[in-house]
Amino acid sequence: TEANYDFGKEELEIRVINEPGSGHDRLVELGDRASELVFSHGTRLHANVDGTSGRRTHSAGDGAWIMKKSASVLDGTVNIVFEDNQTVFCFRAPAKLHNCSRVKTFRLPSNVWGVAIDDSKIQRKLLKRMLDHVGIKEEKQVILGANEEEISGFVDFFVDFVRERPEDRIFLLADENLEFGDLSSADHGIISGSECIKQIRSILTQNEEKRILAVARSANDSPHDIAIYRSRAHDYLPKVPLRASSVRETIAPIWEARFPIESDNESLEPPSRVASAEDLRELSLVSPIELLQELESIDQICMDRGNVEWPVLWEKLHRLMGDLKVLDTPNALSSSATVRMIEFLRGDSIPNDFMNKWIEIRSSVFSLLVQTKA
Repeated sequence: TEANYDFGKEELEIRVINEPGSGHDRLVELGDRASELVFSHGTRLHANVDGTSGRRTHSAGDGAWIMKKSASVLDGTVNIVFEDNQTVFCFRAPAKLHNCSRVKTFRLPSNVWGVAIDDSKIQRKLLKRMLDHVGIKEEKQVILGANEEEISGFVDFFVDFVRERPEDRIFLLADENLEFGDLSSADHGIISGSECIKQIRSILTQNEEKRILAVARSANDSPHDIAIYRSRAHDYLPKVPLRASSVRETIAPIWEARFPIESDNESLEPPSRVASAEDLRELSLVSPIELLQELESIDQICMDRGNVEWPVLWEKLHRLMGDLKVLDTPNALSSSATVRMIEFLRGDSIPNDFMNKWIEIRSSVFSLLVQTKA
């Protein structure tokens, strides 16, 4: 599922993309007629495709029809396309953003520190740019996650950091899956960023905790996962491509919900130095070399697959998925398709045909890098 907002059109778009199901080939052959049937009153497509008859044991087939009527009430549209290898449902409607004060000029107050942690070099660069765009100066930024010490000692570090600055507020962004140590090392492990936030909040006193805004970031965006993150942290942010304006649009309501504006002068910081068009392009820049290094690290694991546990390999794939989610390509659907290919590997054990699927994923990533370079 993808949700995108067009700031120029003030329009919300939600896309739900699924793998082909029963009778998909027939639906593809129907072309536009299949989409018309989906939203017709009293029509159930799988009955038409399979030719079933007799006593009805399912719904009347009005769900999509009701959905279309509801969308029209919102001055919106719904559509579904049956492509060769996937089904794409799309909802569009005009939408106004959360009425957050001064969103376009939003900057965090000057006494705010930004602390971020991620085990991915690509994500750490992106986190720095995000902090730049909400007005946190470089000397008040702390970016962690480059080594085992920074990850395993993060809870103690952050608690001390807060207590050493009793007059300041701290904005924390923490990746959910923090991996440290070499695969061959006994010290290798994975720590939950949201669990770290939960521990931090339980250690701090009430007055200390009031001064922090702790947000979990993850490539996992299922309702179940998001509910877990928000039960531990103050809020959650997905890993998606972001530009300067959307960073402020995303963070402003979270900040103001946590720290309501008390006066007209608060949060009116001077414009950030990163407001130029060049910096807007740079925000989502991902280095092809860094992505290639991630592919190579997975290749090395695959070569010795018999001696590597699936959770370790999956963690590498999950990191790749998160970095691909922030990759800003000319064709966003291409990036999404590659992310879904990785997501379909999720499970308790390695798929039997993993190598074939990995070769397909690897090829798709190379294609994305070509698009990005172009």
